[in-house]
Amino acid sequence: MDSVKDVLGKMGKRFGEAARKTENTAGNFWQHLKTGPSIADAAMGRVSQITKVIAEGGYEKIFHQTFDVLPEEKLKKPFACYLSTSAGPVMGVLYLSNVKLAFCSDNPLAYKVGDKNEWSYYKVAVCKFKWSIMKRSNA
Repeated sequence: MDSVKDVLGKMGKRFGEAARKTENTAGNFWQHLKTGPSIADAAMGRVSQITKVIAEGGYEKIFHQTFDVLPEEKLKKPFACYLSTSAGPVMGVLYLSNVKLAFCSDNPLAYKVGDKNEWSYYKVAVCKFKWSIMKRSNA
């Protein structure tokens, strides 16, 4: 009887862990959709981003094409995210490598040069060396 009780207890823990992971994933997905200008735009943007990643050969290849990469630099993890700017959230990918933290927007953004509109991807890169210089603020 005790062995049945133990097995059921272990199964209950596994189901509980699976339920928590599922709930967390659903919450993250919902937060991602809420951050965009509209739920439909955010969902279509995510589909577009995944399509681009597949077509161009993966995040690693896109990272190397988008940023100046050192020979010893390796991409650790890409994150689909929004970067908060004064003009509003910008959808893109945050790349974490062993050398830098970098962001590139999924689509080019318009800006004025004189009376003409120019288009450019929103890119930001911070070298890991500079991370150690940054200090935590209490603000």
